[in-house]
Amino acid sequence: MRKIRTTLAVAAVTVAAGTLLTGPAQAVPDRVAGPNCASLYRSHQDDGYVRAYDAVDCYEQLGAAQGDDGNWNDASGPFRKPANDKATSLLNTGTYAGGVNNVMFYADASHEGVRGCLARGELYVDDLRDNVLKLGNTSTNANNVISSHLWTSGCTNPLT
Repeated sequence: MRKIRTTLAVAAVTVAAGTLLTGPAQAVPDRVAGPNCASLYRSHQDDGYVRAYDAVDCYEQLGAAQGDDGNWNDASGPFRKPANDKATSLLNTGTYAGGVNNVMFYADASHEGVRGCLARGELYVDDLRDNVLKLGNTSTNANNVISSHLWTSGCTNPLT
């Protein structure tokens, strides 16, 4: 009987220690980042557009453009109010025509302020929360701050 009690006590301590060492259960994310952006890229590949989305992994499209838009907070152009300061993911399905196939994103209207670039070869950014827009020594988190974009042949401060 004493042997059974000892065995049960050792088992209880082992279970308790195992629970303490592994920590609390981690929450499972609602969606895994990336698959939807990748699917959308394949379905729109080379159509010449840049797209911005309000949610992670290219959900909830805010707008799409083949050209530049200097103000995402107005009533004209491909990106319109309330797209301003709402982008959380981006998709570049631009073409290689003329070499202008990268997109610079700016925190301010009129292509001003801190910036970041989505290179054609990068395809998409599934979560801007882990990116920054920069200009000189100034930087800010890229999530929910984009106010304008410009197609360009160069790409400074690449977003990933």
